[in-house]
Amino acid sequence: MFLPATRLLTVSLCALTAGAFAQRTSSPAPRAAVEAIVAAERAFAQAALMQGTKAAFLATMADSAIVFSQAQPALAHTVWSARPAPTAAEPALHWGPAVAGAAASGELGYSTGPWFIQTPEGKRVAYGQFFTIWARQPDGRYRWLLDNGISHPLPAVVEPPAQVVYPAAGVVSKVAAPAATALDEQLTADATAQGLPGAYAARLHPQARLLREGALPLTTAEAIRQQLSAEAPRRFLPAGGRVARSGELAYTYGTYQNTDAAAARGSYVHLWQRGKTGWQLLAEVFNPAP
Repeated sequence: MFLPATRLLTVSLCALTAGAFAQRTSSPAPRAAVEAIVAAERAFAQAALMQGTKAAFLATMADSAIVFSQAQPALAHTVWSARPAPTAAEPALHWGPAVAGAAASGELGYSTGPWFIQTPEGKRVAYGQFFTIWARQPDGRYRWLLDNGISHPLPAVVEPPAQVVYPAAGVVSKVAAPAATALDEQLTADATAQGLPGAYAARLHPQARLLREGALPLTTAEAIRQQLSAEAPRRFLPAGGRVARSGELAYTYGTYQNTDAAAARGSYVHLWQRGKTGWQLLAEVFNPAP
């Protein structure tokens, strides 16, 4: 599951982010791997309620896991180890997966869905979406590699869905995959040459979801186009990422810098999937720097 920087800063619980894709498909990624990721996410959420978020996050992360602090990538173990122990009066963080997928190789996958924060008195005080990258470990278990997300206003549906959506699987190719960070570098180059709407439209997955802090998830081509048309030009500065061994699923993360006069900056996460026409953007998470 994912914890955004806001969850790390708000009511002693980091603000979680993620999104839920809105349509079902008939060709899911390897079902066993996806179901294992969904089970890991749900067990993670339950552990957070029973043991507290600090203990659950530390117990479930991979050694090299990344979170974001002040819109900068940071080693998750360092960030979470420094957090204070929870108290009985602290609000509880609830979340659950709405969408999940995995590479054909099964060693890399993702999950995303809604989160909310609830006080001991039962009042819900914050909402958002989380986004998590998972990796299968040598012992067969899945641990999270990256956790991020957004907060947003009260949504129409608060509770995590009972049924998880599985986006269409990517196209496995024998052609060597590029370095993960090259995908972001090419997006920057195309956005500079064509503008944001054109560069994104050429590579958006049909089930793409864009997550922006403070806004409900963008899930339609028109909503995404309108958002991009209103945003300043920017360049991506990738800090890391990984391509699955099967070559059709990848994630990248880093910081972005607006190239207009305002020169705003922040952090981003991209989820890429290879389609019949090449690499497509399946998800994007943005968190502006404070």
